[in-house]
Amino acid sequence: MKYSTEPPRHSSGTDNAESGLSPQRSDLTDHASRELTETFAHALSSDDAKSLRYPTGCIDMRRESKMLEQVNVDRDRVRYGVRLSISLLVAALIAVGCGSNTTDERSVEDYSDAGAIEADEQPDPGLAPESSTADDEMTEEVGDDEEVAVDAPRPSLPVGPGAAGQDADDSPPAFFDDRIIAADLWGAELAILSAGMGFDGVIGLPDTDLETVRAAGGSYYLPECADNPIVSGATAAGVNAFYRGTANDSPDYDDGLPVVFTWPVLGSTVHPEDFLFTLSNGDQVVPNSAGLMPNWELNERNTVVVFGDFGNRGAPGEANAVYPAKLEIVDDGTPLRFLGPNGEQSGVGLTWEGEGATGYGTGPQLVGAKLNHAGDAPSGEGGVPLLEQMVLPNDEFALYGGGDFRLRMLTSGGFTPTGITGLTPDAYEHHFRVHATAADGSTVLLSKVGVDYEVAGGTLRVLGLADLGQPLGDGIAYDDCYAEDVDNQIDIILEGDDAAARSVTHVEVPSSGDYLPLYNPGGPGPEPFPGVRYSSPSPYDLEPVVIALDDPLRVSNAP
Repeated sequence: MKYSTEPPRHSSGTDNAESGLSPQRSDLTDHASRELTETFAHALSSDDAKSLRYPTGCIDMRRESKMLEQVNVDRDRVRYGVRLSISLLVAALIAVGCGSNTTDERSVEDYSDAGAIEADEQPDPGLAPESSTADDEMTEEVGDDEEVAVDAPRPSLPVGPGAAGQDADDSPPAFFDDRIIAADLWGAELAILSAGMGFDGVIGLPDTDLETVRAAGGSYYLPECADNPIVSGATAAGVNAFYRGTANDSPDYDDGLPVVFTWPVLGSTVHPEDFLFTLSNGDQVVPNSAGLMPNWELNERNTVVVFGDFGNRGAPGEANAVYPAKLEIVDDGTPLRFLGPNGEQSGVGLTWEGEGATGYGTGPQLVGAKLNHAGDAPSGEGGVPLLEQMVLPNDEFALYGGGDFRLRMLTSGGFTPTGITGLTPDAYEHHFRVHATAADGSTVLLSKVGVDYEVAGGTLRVLGLADLGQPLGDGIAYDDCYAEDVDNQIDIILEGDDAAARSVTHVEVPSSGDYLPLYNPGGPGPEPFPGVRYSSPSPYDLEPVVIALDDPLRVSNAP
């Protein structure tokens, strides 16, 4: 992949013409969207990949169990068809991969004056709609809940009554279960690590064509490796299918916000009514939707993504800026529960308070880093076969044939190069550095891949990144169409001596100079629209590493 230090810019229609590619609609008709969503939701809730069929041929499980194979499309484009175009939503992936075959006759240039703000004019954050207010303020104390054994059997795949529909409340997808295998503990106590607003106004769009995405302040990009554009937006139908919602509500230009916990959550207990936000203007709001995507794997699940009205694009200190100031986990009648070192525990009564907690003030950051032995095989990977076919395997064994150590980073939000293009396994040198201690006590910076570094206790070598997407080759390219899982975990794979691994102290995200910043899904994309305020790039970050070589600091409740 080529990297540039130049700021991204939006291409003209002429550029697209020269590449031989024209912008295409990435949305579905109302009827097609409903039918596609129902079949996809049924496949997830039943864990039956063979049931995933779409009458026009956009989704068809063939004899070889390949996903989303389209007529007259080569293998590279098939894999692009299942890429995650927005980091929080598989539903958006489906919309992009199954876009209309009808080419949008209007070029990007045709939209350049459609209500755009001048490039040097900053939008007024006060013009954004105000968030709704909760009727009553709710506060609860953590109760003395009865603990259960960590290895107690859990329900497998809960499915709602009746046939699968397009509403996750009626027919929960398979990842709304309670299975947890080798999930990391990011603290000794149950706590909220982060809950700042990620991005504004691009969830619950009527469609994801260029004009709609631009009006919503999203990003839109048609790479040369693709037939359909990558967009930072998702329709309401997709959100309803894969996230639980409040009664009689549907996402409508909603904001996105990941809530990161120290312990993994039991998926069956996740509901939007568990979360009560107090905004910087004093309003109290409950999310419209909540779910585990994209942190659906069995060794993850400590991040709940919520959509709702959490503020606007104002930055801290600006007049009329609104963003979350406080979060409380409240009792909605089905309390949010977690798996800790001594069994299950209720999250009711947890609180979090932040200053300037908005992606339009500070970009995504690390909230944890943890070093474990890689072992002989990955534990807790996957958990939903249908989703596994899209981005797995993506572990160190598939990518590098193994490794000795896995340094897992936990992020407060999406961590991609532009907000909508995927982070590739070979991108370590562009974004990260591992710090270790030398024998003389000085700091050694592990900045290059494939180099043996002398540190206290022996040598260490960085192999690359993992827990992203599938390995290079066999139709997979590390380019703008690379499909990765875009969750809140990224792994750095190391090999070397055990004593040397114990000298690791920090992970650094420089985000400047020779190092490129990272963005959440509200980022600018490679070709931002003029006059749109996008979410901020990652700041400089230096995160301490927890050495978990003797005690892995993980929990499981399933074999």
